[in-house]
Amino acid sequence: MDTSDYPSLSHLSQLHARLAANSRHVEAVIDSQLDGIERLFSATTAEDWQAVAEASRYLAESQPDQFGPDILREARHVYDELSHSADETLKPKHLANLLAACRAVRKQQQ
Repeated sequence: MDTSDYPSLSHLSQLHARLAANSRHVEAVIDSQLDGIERLFSATTAEDWQAVAEASRYLAESQPDQFGPDILREARHVYDELSHSADETLKPKHLANLLAACRAVRKQQQ
């Protein structure tokens, strides 16, 4: 046990290692969230509706605590629209709502 006013060097190195591990874990979670959102934004910009469908399916199947209920709900709507549409060139009606929900999550993370 460290009883001095300042922690010992060995104790500091243990704390530093724990902090580094936690930092990598947090970064991995954030990166995984942004990957799905970034894929959606890129696919929308390119008007690649197949890629939008895949990105929205990925978002819709994610854990509720990962993206939030708004993104999951809107992603399901977009995926359903694109899956059941015969016209692959039509922009999904719920896409604007999904993009707005994704922008809100990105804003919170900054």
